[in-house]
Amino acid sequence: MSYLTKAGARFRLDIQNIPKHRLPYFKKLQDNTQPAFIRPQIDYDLHSEGTIPTDFSKLKYLVGDRVIITKGQKQGNICKVSRHVEHGGYVLDENGPTSTVVVPKEFWTEGQKSHVITFPKPVTEDQIRLVAEIEDSQTGQLKTVAVENLEFNGSYFDEDYKKVLPYRSVHGEPDLVIPYPRPEAKEDGPLSTEVGEVRERSFFVESIAKDLIPQEALLTIRNPKSKWRRGKLTRTEVKKLTPPAMPLTDVKKAYLAELQEKALKPTNVITEEMKAFLGEKIIKHEAVKLQQLNEIRQAKKNLNL
Repeated sequence: MSYLTKAGARFRLDIQNIPKHRLPYFKKLQDNTQPAFIRPQIDYDLHSEGTIPTDFSKLKYLVGDRVIITKGQKQGNICKVSRHVEHGGYVLDENGPTSTVVVPKEFWTEGQKSHVITFPKPVTEDQIRLVAEIEDSQTGQLKTVAVENLEFNGSYFDEDYKKVLPYRSVHGEPDLVIPYPRPEAKEDGPLSTEVGEVRERSFFVESIAKDLIPQEALLTIRNPKSKWRRGKLTRTEVKKLTPPAMPLTDVKKAYLAELQEKALKPTNVITEEMKAFLGEKIIKHEAVKLQQLNEIRQAKKNLNL
């Protein structure tokens, strides 16, 4: 849920600020309030972000890797990784573990005919091991082994993934490099460009004064009746953008009441008589100051003589 302001942030539950000893309570509350078909299938830390990393060095197994299940009912089955899920989970193919749940009819997918469905159950890294083909040092033949752990060293440019990837090898044996699975080939779309023509320039600006977009095509790009061009905010938007007023303390209320009382009092108006009186006082004051200045000057002259 997005918020236009931070006015309601203090009312939201931020799981990151919850102490670690309180997490089991919220985990139990989540399991009791969510139905089985929505409930997470793997245990995870509520403080973790849970996003799927894009860095290959942080993904122990990739889509297409062959793995062997080491724990659970499907122990010993060799499967392929189908996709990644949040919080470090892996979904395997049809040979992997599954879960059967009851789904209400409101959540049925297209073609579903039963309330009971079976779908793949994700597994964690400690439940699977990578299966790779390694050349036997004695016989020279390829043999299929389960790799206990992996490590990533160095880097190279992979032509299939079109990016720089680290070398994936057996932990403690940097020479035993395990290649990454090849990604699925994607068909070029109608707007795709050939690899050899990507860096060729095909558009040149002819004039900086003439608009490149024809006048007849402007309405197809800029909709003059769009709701985003109305220039006005609705009452709901204004309410969301306006933070709530903080309650006033008793001292603040008394201070504001005193200011209102002072504002209601009549202001003193200077009359003509007051102006004349003040003018006479100023003239007398200036005359006295001028007399004192003349006396000082006369005294200085007498001293010089």
